[in-house]
Amino acid sequence: MFSYSGPARLVYADGSAADLDRVDLIETVTEAGYWQLSGAATSAEALDGGDARIKLPTGGEADVLVSNVREGTSARGVSYSARLLGAEGRTA
Repeated sequence: MFSYSGPARLVYADGSAADLDRVDLIETVTEAGYWQLSGAATSAEALDGGDARIKLPTGGEADVLVSNVREGTSARGVSYSARLLGAEGRTA
């Protein structure tokens, strides 16, 4: 299994991008033998829902679906949060 917490970058299918202040990702394996990547992200930049590629500073990359995008305000200003989901093939 894989997990990561820290900064990252989202690159959307249309070429636009957003820097993520923090992302928390975890890879799990389902009972059926599929692995799934899931997590949450926060950013000071606007986030959009849809297909994107997440790029980690470690060099790792994965295709994800950005969903449940929410805008919040605080004393620091506007921030955005989103859920990230990615799925891949079956394990051996």
